[in-house]
Amino acid sequence: MYREKSKEINHLKRALSEIYPYCILKREEYTGWKHNGKEISIPYEWSLQKITFENEFKIDNKNTYLRAWFGGETLIFIDEQPVGEINPFHRDFDLSPYCDGNVHSIKVETVPRGLFGTKEPPVFNESFLIYYDIELKKALNFVYNVIQVAEETSDQYLAQALINITDEFLSSIYVPRNTKEYLNNVLDNPAIIQEIKSVWNPPKLEYTHSRNNSDVKKIVLEKFNNFKKKIKNIPFPKYGKVFVVGHAHIDYAWLWPINETKRKIARTFSNAVTLSKKYKEFIYTQSSAKMYKDIKENYPELFEEIKKLVSENKWEPVGGMWVESDCNVPSAESLIRQFYYGQKFFEKEFGKKSKTCWLPDVFGFSWILPQILKEADIDYFVTTKLYWNESNEFPYDLCKWRGIDGSEVIYYSYKNMEEGYNGKISAKSIINTFENFRHKDLTSSILLSFGYGDGGGGPTEEMCENYYALKEIPGIPQVEYSTVDNFTKNLPKEDIPVWDGELYLELHRGTLTSQSRTKILHKKCEDKLREIEILNTLYGKNYQKEIDKLWDIVLYNEFHDILPGSSIHEVYKDAERDLNKVLDKAKDIKRQILTKTSKNKLVIFNPSSFKQKIYFESDKLLNLELDGKSLKLQKTYDGKYLYYIDKYINPLEAIQLNIKDKMPEFEDKPFENKLIDLTIFEDGSINIFDKKTNKYLFKNRGNILMLSKDIPYYWENWDIDANYAKSGRKLDANKIEVVEEGPIRKVVKVEYKVENSKIVQYYILQTDSNLIEVKTEIDWHLRRSLLKALFPTNVLSRYAKFDLDAGYIDRPTHKNTNFEKARFEVLGHRWVNISQPDFGVSIINNGKYGHSVDNNVIGLSLIKAGTYPDFFADEGFHEFSYAIFESSNVKDTIQIADNFNKRIFALEKFDTKNFSIRISPDNFKILALKKLTPNTIVLRLAEVVGTSGTLEIEIENLKKAYISNILEEIKEELSVKNNKIILEYEPFKIYTFICRL
Repeated sequence: MYREKSKEINHLKRALSEIYPYCILKREEYTGWKHNGKEISIPYEWSLQKITFENEFKIDNKNTYLRAWFGGETLIFIDEQPVGEINPFHRDFDLSPYCDGNVHSIKVETVPRGLFGTKEPPVFNESFLIYYDIELKKALNFVYNVIQVAEETSDQYLAQALINITDEFLSSIYVPRNTKEYLNNVLDNPAIIQEIKSVWNPPKLEYTHSRNNSDVKKIVLEKFNNFKKKIKNIPFPKYGKVFVVGHAHIDYAWLWPINETKRKIARTFSNAVTLSKKYKEFIYTQSSAKMYKDIKENYPELFEEIKKLVSENKWEPVGGMWVESDCNVPSAESLIRQFYYGQKFFEKEFGKKSKTCWLPDVFGFSWILPQILKEADIDYFVTTKLYWNESNEFPYDLCKWRGIDGSEVIYYSYKNMEEGYNGKISAKSIINTFENFRHKDLTSSILLSFGYGDGGGGPTEEMCENYYALKEIPGIPQVEYSTVDNFTKNLPKEDIPVWDGELYLELHRGTLTSQSRTKILHKKCEDKLREIEILNTLYGKNYQKEIDKLWDIVLYNEFHDILPGSSIHEVYKDAERDLNKVLDKAKDIKRQILTKTSKNKLVIFNPSSFKQKIYFESDKLLNLELDGKSLKLQKTYDGKYLYYIDKYINPLEAIQLNIKDKMPEFEDKPFENKLIDLTIFEDGSINIFDKKTNKYLFKNRGNILMLSKDIPYYWENWDIDANYAKSGRKLDANKIEVVEEGPIRKVVKVEYKVENSKIVQYYILQTDSNLIEVKTEIDWHLRRSLLKALFPTNVLSRYAKFDLDAGYIDRPTHKNTNFEKARFEVLGHRWVNISQPDFGVSIINNGKYGHSVDNNVIGLSLIKAGTYPDFFADEGFHEFSYAIFESSNVKDTIQIADNFNKRIFALEKFDTKNFSIRISPDNFKILALKKLTPNTIVLRLAEVVGTSGTLEIEIENLKKAYISNILEEIKEELSVKNNKIILEYEPFKIYTFICRL
């Protein structure tokens, strides 16, 4: 090349830009807008959270567009129907379908915000009708795409050929160059407008209101046909294929609250519907059944248009989930319900389920997910997020992802350097995304989603027009529309690599801890919904529909920017309000399920999957007896009453305790524990001597509270950086006192003060338990701080086990490789265990998810208080518990952790159980027990120890039983004998049974 390629390209762009003004034939002010019935003048300042303007038009000139700026994101209604949007990426709205010479009403609804929640000046400052010469516009768009291909291709010969032909074409085009006319074109010339306006004293610039383009158009079109022919005939064949699909990644909340999301959905969906009508090849894909439900409720006519497009295969509901949820913090049952409610909604409303899980932006994926996908009738999994890894590149773009139980789904990812999943149909996206794909030996086809996202918006007309141009330009991949499901079903399935393990994102590790209060509330809701579903089923009541409504609230709050802790302050105010409402409503339902009362009976219930000793709290002082033996009684430090008897209650069992008339007596007996000795040091840390193994759990001491500065490189409330511990300092207690002691337990209170924050921990030791509970209350008022509890265990092990709720994962304790070094903060649900054959340490909790392990040191992250996007993240009161005990047995750890989280409770009322249930062996977690019909129940179990064997389920009055998937679609009938189901089970499998009584 005579000049550098970049200079050649810049020259061509500037030459092309001076023709652009001739695409605009006419620009006229569009006045007559009204607000609240009164006509306004432009500019018009307003000060509302949301505003509407109305007008009408009567136009018979096709190719007319509205260009206006009302002061923020805008939804457009024509004849009372939502039809499109205006935002920084969608500035022109095509009125052509309504240019029929009839009068049409137009209304706009505007919020003073940008796509990412930023404040916009609430000023209605522009309103024009623009008449385009579409034929000329399309021709110039083709030329523009040729220039873009020349710029992006790595083939210097192709680039030179395209540059030469384009330069020849543009050199032959003459536009009027007289100063007056050229000046009048400046505002419509994108290449020079900014530089002209930037000088010391710029010339006065005004839009041209009417333009005769006949001469320019004539010469352009005369030359264009020959130009296009030369381009198509250059000897550079197409290679590969890029399947494109319109898309808008709409965060259900992030830098805006959910109420604004519902408007974003309407704006984006109406835009996609309008594009679908204009471009016959256009296909749009959108996830999240919850968003469709919102549209159905708020914009029913728009929803019906979407249903029609789905039936025509021009719109694809994808993903099969209620929302694009976080895939780390939610329980196994929550993830199951995401797909259950999502797929059921899709099937009911659209007549089809999705075959592809679509999670482009989620912060890592639990190892239990592939099995859940397969059980939800999903075979494919698409994400782009692992390209965000900060240290190590995930090795595959296409592979089988093997889950914890051996289930496999096809994993697919694509690397688009032009906004990732918010791509464009452009030469840059098409060429580079194809070049970045690392498995062209397996397939020559890739997928590319296009459309502005995160804050919504979706595809533009320009992107749709680029599609036609790029289809005709040689030397680049072929471009073709496709649904996601049609693309994924044609991916190769054999002879592809296998990834067996979790999909760990080497970024956003702080989302396991950020917004701790919301995570705790969410966990309580998960437990409470499970509990009331079980009671509703066991006692033969009919509240499942009401419970389903509560699941809706819990599930949308699992969205991947809500539950992880990466949204604005308002989102967490809303989330905590909503989740507290779920808890309140669940309590109401529980009261309605149980209706009988008795003065001389108290019913207690074990919600756990495993048997546990009778140990519970109550607000009432009672003299309780079981089988003629009195329960021990102790008053707690916080004014409640603790009851205990050395007897077990089976899982999902209710027991009636007798209430004796005589007032109870408190035993004057000193506390004694024959299993462990607890030492509390002056700084508040502890050590535990286990008498069974004759070993201390910690080297010197454990439960060391460490406070570190938390200043991530970039993503404030998302990230914890690898060097956080450098600034860590140990906290020392300022007060230690015994606050409770009796025959059942002993409680020691330890207080810490850090600036204006206060940490109170209660060490709770029960008489017949080797477990030390650490009940923690924190009044937090620190910023950019990370609080962790460290446990330097007295264990030598190269691996530690971490709970995944439906199984566990072994992770290395060493840092031999870069992959291991990157996993300095990892997911764990209710427990972590590090052990050698004869000794181990387990740490369990009731709502913490961020863990670390470094050789023998286990860390539990308690508080992460960043400043963006919520400056007040984790500010205020927190309450949670964790516990420590010796165990080298994973089964014991699982059972103790489940009992710790699902404690025996007293029922205010009671009733006659409809049936009883017994499950053997005891290595199954009961994920769900719910009512399907008056005589049909659903029982879901997960094998959580990692063994195989024979499962026996006995259900009173059982008549028929079936194995189903998690969508409750029957797969096979099981033999029932004497109320029993017997089948062989496999490690870590989730089993869903439909049982008819």
